[in-house]
Amino acid sequence: MLRYCFLFLIFLSVSTASAQTKAELEKKKKETLQEIEMLNRQYDEIKKSKKESLSQLALIQNKIRLRDKVISNINKQVYVINRDIDSSFREMVRLRKDLDTLRKNYAHSVVYAYKNRSSYDFLNFIFSANSFNDAIRRVAYMRAYRDYRARQMDAITKTESLYKEKIVQLKNSRNEKTTVLEDQAKEKDELMKDKQEKDRVVVGLKKKEGQINKMLAAKRKQSKEIESAIKAVVRREIELAKKDAERKAREERERKAKEEKERVAKEGEAGKSTASTTTTAKPTKTETEKKPVSYLEYNKEDIELGASFESNKGKLPYPVDNGYVAIGFGTYTVPGTNITGNQDFITFSSPVGTSVKAVFSGEVVSIFDVGGMYAVMLKHGKYFTTYSNLSSASVSKGQEVKVGQQIGRVGSNLEGDGQLDFILTRESQMLNPQAWLRD
Repeated sequence: MLRYCFLFLIFLSVSTASAQTKAELEKKKKETLQEIEMLNRQYDEIKKSKKESLSQLALIQNKIRLRDKVISNINKQVYVINRDIDSSFREMVRLRKDLDTLRKNYAHSVVYAYKNRSSYDFLNFIFSANSFNDAIRRVAYMRAYRDYRARQMDAITKTESLYKEKIVQLKNSRNEKTTVLEDQAKEKDELMKDKQEKDRVVVGLKKKEGQINKMLAAKRKQSKEIESAIKAVVRREIELAKKDAERKAREERERKAKEEKERVAKEGEAGKSTASTTTTAKPTKTETEKKPVSYLEYNKEDIELGASFESNKGKLPYPVDNGYVAIGFGTYTVPGTNITGNQDFITFSSPVGTSVKAVFSGEVVSIFDVGGMYAVMLKHGKYFTTYSNLSSASVSKGQEVKVGQQIGRVGSNLEGDGQLDFILTRESQMLNPQAWLRD
């Protein structure tokens, strides 16, 4: 009896675990399909407005990446379903054998009970005992035997129930597999169409390589202007922090000298006063040489903000909700063409006018113009984030902003598409922002 209860519990636990896994996979698949649907809408808009562009290629490449992700997710679903089907089939075979054994044993007990069904046989079995204790044991045996038959029947009923449930589960799993395989075939067809569209766009781009290279050259020029502006702002911030640190150090020395002078005056000893004044008037070598590692980490608030920023590496939100990374950090090439490029930031493609949000709390340290577009620079301790190619800025210099707060809106690039350049630096050192953003 305990064995069948144990089997039932295993059946429930395996079914629950599989359901959770399937639910998670289905959720991820739906989320990815929603991303693809968003890209489809953007792609339709781009196709209406112009011919082939780098933004169009980046979008179709992102669609292909997401489509591969969906197909991979479906493959995992098929694996889980096949595992469930195999588990259900093996469980059915085991339950079928157990059911046959239980029915056979029950049939033997029924036949035995039938042969010994008369009251005379029962009484004869009791009164043929050698002693009173033996008779008591025989009565207990007959009761136990009757209970055993009842348990046999209960075990048969429960095993039959489990067997029927497994049949239903197996049928449902096979139907589910059929549906999932149909989805897989559909997604593969869509993937093939996306790849054909990508090839068409590449052919169009190859015809305008010269024009695109000129545009990329203009983009590189703008990037150098932005980088120079960022370095100038960082130098200014470091100089301001240095002056502030020196001012605080000077005020601290003056405070200590005043306290020492007051102490000596109270003692009323001219000799000690002269010696003490001489000692405190000249700072020690250690005091004059003591400098912070970085003046941007001199204040307690800046240290805490920088440390908090570092602890959120890989967790920062995207600066745009409706967008994707069109061009990554470092060297890139356009497949099928001779077009190449290199950049020390990442470029998001997003519809013109999309809200741009701060990825972390900080202070607006600069707003400058780049090619007729705005760039907003935020300070997070010794880290800086810059949001360039904005059509407008909704913050002002010196303003404190919170993570997720709007700082501007996406502007158009040289091709007329909506793009945002996102730059991350540790002081003046360029960092790859993708390593800091969450997946």
